[in-house]
Amino acid sequence: MEKDTLRNLMMAFAVVLVAMWILPRLIPTPPKQAPRPDGAMTPSTVGAPASDGRTAPGRSAAGQPEAQAAEPGNGTALTVLEADEERQFSLGSAETNGVDEDSGESPYRMRLLLSNVGASVESATMTDHAETIDKPDRYKLLGVFEDLVGNRHRSLAVESITIDDQIVSLHDKKWHTEGPHASQDNSGQTIIFRLDIVRDDKPVLKITRTFTLHEQTIDSGRHDLAAEIAIENLADTSQTVIVAYRGGVGVRSLGSIRGPPSQFIDWGIFREGRVDGERQTFEKVSKAAAASERLYAASASEIDTRLSWAATANTYFTCTLAPLNADGSDNAAYLGRAEPIDLDGSGLSVKDVTIRFITRAQKLDPHATMRYPVAIYIGEKDAKAFKTVEDYKRRNYYYQVSQGYGWCTFTSLVELMIWLLNGLSALTRDFGVAIIILVLIVRTLLHPITKKGQVNMVKMQKKMQELAPKIEEIKKKYANDKARLNQEMMKLNINPAGQILTCLPMMLQMPIWVALYISLSNNILIRHQGSVLLPWVHDMTVPDALYTFSSPIIIPLLGWSIPAFNLLPLLVAVFMYTQQKLQPKPTPSPNMTDQQRQQQEMMQKMGPIMSIMMLFIFYPMPAGLNLYIMTSSLFGTIEQKRIRAHIKEQEEAGTLLKPKEKPIGPGGEVKPSKPSFMQRMQKAVDEAQKKQAQRPLKAKAKAKRKH
Repeated sequence: MEKDTLRNLMMAFAVVLVAMWILPRLIPTPPKQAPRPDGAMTPSTVGAPASDGRTAPGRSAAGQPEAQAAEPGNGTALTVLEADEERQFSLGSAETNGVDEDSGESPYRMRLLLSNVGASVESATMTDHAETIDKPDRYKLLGVFEDLVGNRHRSLAVESITIDDQIVSLHDKKWHTEGPHASQDNSGQTIIFRLDIVRDDKPVLKITRTFTLHEQTIDSGRHDLAAEIAIENLADTSQTVIVAYRGGVGVRSLGSIRGPPSQFIDWGIFREGRVDGERQTFEKVSKAAAASERLYAASASEIDTRLSWAATANTYFTCTLAPLNADGSDNAAYLGRAEPIDLDGSGLSVKDVTIRFITRAQKLDPHATMRYPVAIYIGEKDAKAFKTVEDYKRRNYYYQVSQGYGWCTFTSLVELMIWLLNGLSALTRDFGVAIIILVLIVRTLLHPITKKGQVNMVKMQKKMQELAPKIEEIKKKYANDKARLNQEMMKLNINPAGQILTCLPMMLQMPIWVALYISLSNNILIRHQGSVLLPWVHDMTVPDALYTFSSPIIIPLLGWSIPAFNLLPLLVAVFMYTQQKLQPKPTPSPNMTDQQRQQQEMMQKMGPIMSIMMLFIFYPMPAGLNLYIMTSSLFGTIEQKRIRAHIKEQEEAGTLLKPKEKPIGPGGEVKPSKPSFMQRMQKAVDEAQKKQAQRPLKAKAKAKRKH
């Protein structure tokens, strides 16, 4: 039976692997519409009605708004007065800041490269963070995405403006520039982009895009870029306008092999006085039709519901846009809708996924000006700043961090793990040492439970050996009456519930493992931090990579790519197997059937298989998590030996099965002891089993009364 069960398990596992390899090849991926080189609009998006009932800007297959020809009766087509040439400008830190140690500390936390094409940002580089461990180059959060037909897509570009139902494309226009120069309060740098739109050589509109980057220290926790679009009506008649602009482009994945998605669109919806966050992955946006997805749409029935912010982000960094009202208050009323878009429309890459913000159709009086300010956060996901800086706290930017904590553990536990690791690393100046100290803390707290569980297991085994003859006698006597058999067994006070204590330490540590994994994946302070204890580990948030292969090894059927040999997962499997071998084997319950007993024996023999499975599970995991589990298993093995030595001493002294003496009161009476948690749990199990055993007797009595 055991061999048959093992063979069936192996066959089932093989079938699952084959199915995982075959099914994706049998089910074709829905075809995506390829980008059209002529830039024509797709029929499904031309003239699509906006949420406010007006005509929305059309979209090409590449995701760009396209100029729509003027229809009869609308007058002469509009003309954009462009600059003569493309130009680039930089704001913020110098190129050497953060790279050259002699460059000095910069008053800015980022370096922005701006382009007059679309009044956009070509790149955003973080002064405080390195691109890789072995290179001094700074981390580039935003960048230009170039599609297959040569279109260059930039961040924060003004995509289009709709003037009385005529759509004018602006993302590819060369804007006139002023600056960069000092901001009005001399606390930063400002650059202004400007475009004029005319009809029959008569001015119609002047569009101004202003970026202001203020000086911001690390202590401030801020990563702010202020932006504003101003529309001035130069005509003598009123005009209705809609503006479309986009969010960040080029956000890269920071995920490991076989890891979960690490690129997201996050957004916050303001309703009933609070901001609730939501999340979508880049992969889902890239595979879905852009027109079918929408983050927010203004509704007449929900007038108090607004979009607070929307972000393109990866595990550690974010580009968050918060549309503001003209007076600087949150939750802009001017926004009509926001939608995720795949700029090249092909789904071949997710780096081109971004967000389009579209304003409501608003009437602009003659010679009046309308302003659309936006607060932009470009930087790391700083949990402390998101909780303490008033603007970020009010808008609930912290959702972008807490959402990464997942659903399989407790948020408070993850926050505790991050706090402990950051605190211990501040004391030890080494995250590896901090993780080992954390293991000691957890092991110390769980030691009483671990010890009691193993002692109870041995006691159960001894008791079962003593009662074995009586158990066999009861089984023979009541072989044909299972209800009475269970009752007699209960009288012997044999209950396997105490064996749960043996597994309890592992069960209690599982949420801690998950919380540690999540804390490594969401704590920016651990990024690029190694340990002197493991000289080959340079980043605790990625696999340890003792030896990197010249080319990745591909696992047949599964298609897994293994770029390096990771030592820590192998040590995890070895130490977990050693610890499992030292644990006392559970004694079969007398209430078990032969099949249940065989299954329990089979589970005990699964130890080596489970160790191999752990190797596969933890192979792509961060080095910090593997260090924790490996150290915990090592200390657990030492703990197991000490506990077994303690049990042996009690056996030799004859005190193992001796009940504890109850406390005596002043008058010589025995004080009633308060039952422990495990005693209360065992009592509940006993009562449940008694009720279950009595059900057949009650059923027989009820049947007799009916007859």
